[in-house]
Amino acid sequence: MTEAQLLDDAQLEMLGEMAEALRAPCQVRVDPSSDLAGGKFSDYFLNRLKIHHATSEEKFKKASFEYAFIAAARYSGVSANKTKSQTFQGADAAVDGVRWSLKTEASAKISKSTIGVSKFSEARWIRDCETPSDFARECVPRFLRHLDEYDRIATLRAFSMGPELVRYELIEIPKSLLVRVADLGEDDFTPRTKNGGSSALVRDSSGIAFKVVLDGSVEKVTLSRLPVKRCRFHSSWTVPTIPEIEE
Repeated sequence: MTEAQLLDDAQLEMLGEMAEALRAPCQVRVDPSSDLAGGKFSDYFLNRLKIHHATSEEKFKKASFEYAFIAAARYSGVSANKTKSQTFQGADAAVDGVRWSLKTEASAKISKSTIGVSKFSEARWIRDCETPSDFARECVPRFLRHLDEYDRIATLRAFSMGPELVRYELIEIPKSLLVRVADLGEDDFTPRTKNGGSSALVRDSSGIAFKVVLDGSVEKVTLSRLPVKRCRFHSSWTVPTIPEIEE
């Protein structure tokens, strides 16, 4: 008896949907100089996306991205593993000894030109800050220590391309850009807001590099206005998805 003969009708129906999704044509673009997404990595990751969207219109979330990233890396022939704790503040995955922080972005208002990181790190210390001086004193060293916990940062960005297509972009945010936080002083931070937070614009020789937001309402650090053109493109995949279920 074959494995297929052991499946019930519902399982066979689902298997057929996945097989149909795997056969569907997709648009793929890979940077030939990418040391991450080329060859087998891209092929495997694409098929993970296809299978996911064979049964769901929901875009990849962080956990799905982490597991697909690790599985694709392993399929490409390198060692890869997830960090042990789901609440670990640093790296999410290690690939051939390189520590990766993995992010996702999939809001309806996602920008094509700038990147946002909705949770760079947790920050309970925000509640203890009252003045711009406090925010600068606490934010800068903590931000830099957090950066030291990993080597590279990748974000998977998802764009709706009509009712039945999703485009994913794998972008690397350079640490060399984020370390410019070290240049911030108390004059760069805004006064404490009603929700108990603050923000600061990080600048370099090219102008505004990005914005750091200390969100007091949820006690976390977020990033915004990161220019895509200053980040590294690795790959993109445009895949079909099942239509959204109407209420």
